[in-house]
Order: sequence, then C-alpha cells, then structure tokens
Amino acid sequence: MRRKRGHSDDESGGDTATASAMRVKRVRNIPVTIPSPAVPCNTAVYVISDTDSNSDSGSDVLEVRQVGTSKKTPTKEQAAIIDYGKKLSIRDLGQVVRIVAGAGTGKTTTLHLLAEELVKASHSILYIVYNKVAQKDAEERFHSIGSKVQCRTMHGAALHYLQRPTADFDISPVDDSVVQQKIEAEYMIRVSTWMRERYAGSGDQRSNAGSRQAGNERSQFEKAHLVRVKLALFYVFKTLEFWYRSTRTREELTENDFWTYYPAKLKHKDDWNFRHEKFYVNLAGEIWDRMWTGGFPINHDSYLKYAQLGYMQLPSHITTILMDESQDSSACQLDLFVTQLAKSPTKPRNVFIVGDAAQSIYYFRGARPKELAQIHEKFERGPFKAVADFRLTQSFRFGPNVARVANTLLYIKANSPQAKDFNPYILVGGSPIDGELVSEDETLPFPYTIIARSRLQLIMKGLLVLAEFRRQQLTQADQIIDVDEIPSTYDTSVLPTPQRRRIKNRMKIALNGNVGEYKKSIKDALDIFQLFLNKRPKMDKFKEYESFDDFEKDVSDRELGEYKLIVMLVNEYKEELPGVLAEFEKEILEKAFKLTEADVILSTAHQSKGLEYDHVEVCDDFLTLDVQEKPRQQSQTWKKASQAVDPNKMEMEFNLKAWGDDLNLWYVAVTRPKKILKLPAKWWGIHEYMTNFLTTVPLPADVESKAGEPFGELVLTNLDGSKQLNVQQEVALRELFSKLAPFLDGQF
Repeated sequence: MRRKRGHSDDESGGDTATASAMRVKRVRNIPVTIPSPAVPCNTAVYVISDTDSNSDSGSDVLEVRQVGTSKKTPTKEQAAIIDYGKKLSIRDLGQVVRIVAGAGTGKTTTLHLLAEELVKASHSILYIVYNKVAQKDAEERFHSIGSKVQCRTMHGAALHYLQRPTADFDISPVDDSVVQQKIEAEYMIRVSTWMRERYAGSGDQRSNAGSRQAGNERSQFEKAHLVRVKLALFYVFKTLEFWYRSTRTREELTENDFWTYYPAKLKHKDDWNFRHEKFYVNLAGEIWDRMWTGGFPINHDSYLKYAQLGYMQLPSHITTILMDESQDSSACQLDLFVTQLAKSPTKPRNVFIVGDAAQSIYYFRGARPKELAQIHEKFERGPFKAVADFRLTQSFRFGPNVARVANTLLYIKANSPQAKDFNPYILVGGSPIDGELVSEDETLPFPYTIIARSRLQLIMKGLLVLAEFRRQQLTQADQIIDVDEIPSTYDTSVLPTPQRRRIKNRMKIALNGNVGEYKKSIKDALDIFQLFLNKRPKMDKFKEYESFDDFEKDVSDRELGEYKLIVMLVNEYKEELPGVLAEFEKEILEKAFKLTEADVILSTAHQSKGLEYDHVEVCDDFLTLDVQEKPRQQSQTWKKASQAVDPNKMEMEFNLKAWGDDLNLWYVAVTRPKKILKLPAKWWGIHEYMTNFLTTVPLPADVESKAGEPFGELVLTNLDGSKQLNVQQEVALRELFSKLAPFLDGQF
C-alpha cells in the first residue's frame, strides 16, 4: 500500500485490514472463467437438478432423477468419470481412480450415477464414508440401486470384515478415554517409579526430611511429580495413537524411538532433562500386545490398525470400493482401503477415491492429505495399473463471485509451503445466481448462517446478534407487530416480511452442532471459573488443580480438547463470564430452535462441512492471510515449479505452515453460501493489498534500495504497514501477485 513518508499508522487509518473493509461495500459481477457447458453422455441421460436443500440435511449435492423431469445432463467432467467406470468389467480389476472434487461440484451425485453403471456391469460395491451421519445419508441415496451397494464407515467396514485372533475373540470397542483411564490405572506405579529414578531433584527432596519447610517442599514436589506422571501416561497413549495412523508394522513400532509422540521428545529435552530412550514405544507395544490377547480394552483406531496389519478379509464378490471424503484419511486408512485392496495378489479391487486436499480439516485426527496426493507413487513400480485422475470443478452451489473468493484461497495454497502436497485446480461457479460479496458492515437478509473457526467466536457472535436485535426493537418499537396478538382471521401475508417473521419479538438463533456439548462446557466452565477467583472447584475431576494457570497448562500439555473452549471463555470474559454464559444458555441453548425455523444459525467450519446455505457470514477468527520472504531453495512453491535459475534469489510466498488445515477451514467456510457471502476485514485486507499492489507504478528496476529505506515521496509496505519494502522485495511481491489472474484463467 502506498503511504506518504513519515505518516503514522493513525494517520493512515490504523489497521490495514479494518480500513480496507470499511472502504469495500458491495462487489458484483466479478469477471471469472466462463463455465464449460454440459455435454450429453453417449448413453442414458441423467438429470442433475438444482434443489432447495435443507441446511440440516447433511447434504451438499443435487437431486438425482431419471430422464423426463428436466433437460439437464451431467457435466463433461461427470460424464468422463461415469464413462470410465462403464469400461471396467469384473475381469478388469486393480484400477485406482483418484477424483479431486471441489466444493459443491456434485460428487455424491457423480458417485451415485457411477454406482448405477458399475452395478449394471455386475460389480458389487463397498461404499466407504467418513461417519455415521454420512452412512445413513448414503444408505438412503443408494437404496434405489439395490443390495449390490453396501454403505459403511471405515471403522465399520474394518470391524465387520476383521479376522479376529480366535473365533471366539470378543471385540467390544470403547472410547479413547476408557483406554487412557486403563493406562493410568495399570501403569501409574511403573511410570512413577521410572520418573523418580530419572527426574533430577527427586533425591534432594527425599534427603531434606525433618523440617516443616522440607515437608512443604516435599508436598509440592509430590504434586508436581503426579502431574509429570500423568503427562507421561498421556504420552504413552499418544505414542500408540501416532503409530495407529501410520502404515508401519508392530515390529517397527519398537525398533527405535521414532514413533515416540513428538511433544514427549520436546518435553524430555527442554523441561525434564533426561533421556526417554525407548520407554514410550516399548510401553505402547506392550499395551498393543495385551489388547490382542484379551488383556486390555480395544478402542476404535486399534481394530482399524489391526485390520491394516493384514487382518481384514473382504468377501470375494466385492469388486469395487468407492471411498468418499478421502482427504481426511490417515496413512493407515488409505493403505488399508486403497493400496492393499488394489494390489491384492489374489483378489485385486477397483478403488475410486474422492477427495480434495483443500477441504481436509481433520489434521488433529490424523488426516494427511499428502498421502492422497502421493498415492500414485505406490503404483509406479511393479505390475500395477497407473492411477487414473479426474476432477470435478463446476460448482452447482454458487456463482462466479463466490467462486472468485474460493479460487483466490486455492491460489494462496498453491503459492505457499503447502504447494508440495496440493495439485491446484480452479472452481467454476456454475449456479445461475451470480452471488454477492459484502463487507462486514453490511446486514444479511434473514435467514443467514454465521460460520466461525471456534465455538468461542460463535458464542460471542450469538450474543452480539441478540444485542443488536434488542437495540433495533427499542428504536423501532412502534413499527413492530406482535403476530400472536393479531386475530386469526387477519391475513398476515399482507404484512412486510420482517414483521411476519417476528413472533413476540423473538430472534430465533439455532446451533448447528451438539447442544449438549455446549451445556456441558458451560457447567464445567462455571466450576473452573472458581479457580480463576482463587477458589476451589466443586467437581471431583477439577479438584487436583491448584490454580487456573495449572488447569490451562494441563489443557495445553495433555491436549484436552474438550476444555479448550473453557480456557478461551475464561480468558475472554473474566469476571463477566457467569452472566455471559447465563444469557447464552437462556436465550439460545434452552430455546433450542430447529435449524429449519431459525433466523440465524451458528456453526463452526467443521460442522458446516457438507452443508449449504443461502446467506453466510464468515467470522474474523480464521487464519490471517499474509506473505513471507524465503530463499528460493527453501521455498516449496519454487521447488515445485522446478526453476533452475538463481536458487539464492529471495522468493515471496504466502505465510502458511507446510502442514495443518487453517487455510482449508477458510476455504470450507467461504464455499457454503448459494447467494450472499459476507466476508471479514481479514479477507478484504489481503484482497485489497494484492489489488492495490499491482495497480501502483513499479519502482525502476535499476534503483538500489536497502531494506527499510523509502524511495522518493511514497513507499510500499508489507500488509500491516509495519515494514517498508526494498526494491527486491517489491519485485518479488509483484511477481507473486501477478500470477493470480493467470491462475484464475486456469494457467497453473
């Protein structure tokens, strides 16, 4: 952004992102790539019709019907996949087909049409979905095809077809928490002894017995010792979980300490100061062995790992696997359902894997989209068929304006450290509705959905919506009609729509998610709040903590995800917390409005996956989009482009971690709306920065400028205005931003 030399941030408008948002009002008719027209199949014509889908249906696809009710046909991309499937006979097996499906591109419709053709060719299909909700939805959708399509979750299929150690071996899966409790109960003494023998200072504590001061110190040491032991026991479980998600064997688990949970390694190195060697992997291996001899409870990931180790046997009549949402699979899951089944020497299967690395949002559960991106490498050697690749890029959900936002995020991903595991594509907005983009100071029409990264942000937004509604009621009280007070004979349809929607002046706010989890979190938060007030909590599960700081540290160290919201709530609201939670519970949780009747729906990005809404507001708690400078040899973007000149030149790329799903949550959130997308200041900040950067006059290439030294009267700065750019940095940024337009035109 150009600023006059010497002007302060206050003079230039303060925060760049906020200032940008205030200037941007409404964006329409943004030029984008024209959608490719649909082409008819060579065989039967199918209908893909636009439907007014329910926001709580769990569906992101379009209705499928037989010919006769519409003239629409599958897109060219959909037809290519269906036609390819029709060519695969039951004697032509071992083929892996990878389908990259962008948001709203009708992937489930495509799989349904594909399944119909495969069944006609005498194939029997196992359709793998991500969770139970998706399984139920798939069973309803695929019911018309008949019994030759089974719908199961990954875990359900693994358990159903598992070869148990003995015929009468009982598997009654338990939750992870049960396994963790069992580890604590059975290994507490052993880990405690190990910790006392190695942790520095324990001997000193024992030798100082005799004085009151020594007794107090010993008591404090014992409390600290118990915390360390519990953390070490947690590391044992996480080591086991880390190995579960890999493709490695039981023998490889204990060969060395490679599979030791990484935070445990850091803890020993930076805090505890003693070597753990193979302690964690050996204990994890022992627990694993006990599971499969009947001496330890088995959790869900345990039996899936057991299946991957060679103990799953599919019936011979199943010839084809359709695997949906594969971007959220672990290496273990892809190996079990793709590599092993396609490579089987006795009965290979055809495997269709559908996924999108840009929509992988479960990294914390072991999702590794890079495994999907690299799956073809497993079939490059040996007598195997090469992986066939297809794409679905025409979105039926939204038009070109929303597609423009989504594609900009895809461009950011393709020009970041995540480029190495991402095959870029662009979405075509195929909806007949162009869609609108609005800034955060505009009001969305009811009903609309607020999508946030965190539940804390949803609670805050819900309360803000209520406060604004009450303010409007006070200022417009004489214009509001209480519908319940109107005689039943009165035609309310003649009233203005906003007045018809108001019933006793209530704003109906609904949660997309488990209301019970919010209620439990509130109950726990009020008890933990006692620690914040330097009082003792009442619940037994919290009595071990001496202070709120202790609780916060334990939540971080032991990754107690169920309590992260509580920590955020206490830190955000402090003394006001009880009143805030009481209002949220009374006005939103207790009223429990249905999603179908709500004026406003609150949803996290994770909960919104697979859903669509007419109007969406994206909150400002997503990742800040920024750029960073790197030497070319360290830049994943440059490495992928295989440029062979000037490897020491500085390169600009977007500032993302090489792993994780922060940017993907952005992408999922902005691809939910069908009509209007309300974007936060964070978005408009990076958008206007890129646009303005390219419209300013470049500095002369031969001008020498040192970092931080302004050129002439005006200078270019980084995104937040805190650093002036030198000529080399300016050139690198122009090169980065100038590639956006060609990217949107399909030039990768």
